[in-house]
Amino acid sequence: LSSNRASQIEDPVVRAAGKLDKAVEVGANAGLSVNRVLHRFDSLSLSADVKWDVAGAHSGRTISPTITYTSPLSRAALVSLSASLRHVDGDFARYYYSVSAAPAAARGLPRFDAKSGWESWSLGGFAAYDLSGNAFDGGFSVIAIAAYSRMTNDAARTPYTALRGDADQWTGALGIAYTF
Repeated sequence: LSSNRASQIEDPVVRAAGKLDKAVEVGANAGLSVNRVLHRFDSLSLSADVKWDVAGAHSGRTISPTITYTSPLSRAALVSLSASLRHVDGDFARYYYSVSAAPAAARGLPRFDAKSGWESWSLGGFAAYDLSGNAFDGGFSVIAIAAYSRMTNDAARTPYTALRGDADQWTGALGIAYTF
């Protein structure tokens, strides 16, 4: 369920553009993992998601290839690093990033006609540390997640991003997990 610009729009100019319908995206994921890349316990995974909107909001398609490297650092610590891209088709790009002539004048934004292309790239990391020192016996762990993504091409050039937003996005989280 994609609710981009469907609620909680903070910027007054973007809010004046109106809310967008929620997209229901369904699709498939395929991937390949290779174990023992640098040592006995690590892995490298290549995968891709392909999703289509079936609710008729943007009626488009996205493709997201990802590469992930995962390795334990000890019996208690695990890290995972990933990089991904996102490609959007013209329907998706027009729905989320175009600014048509009439609304542009009313909102004070320049007209913009978005096209298909690579929408964004991202880098992320995940780390976990088992508090007992042994991930094999269950119990509590602390986890950390950090990610950076950068919008590119028309997703970065649209007035919604270039004038009212930011092409750079940061995400972070700390948490506690319990394994039994």
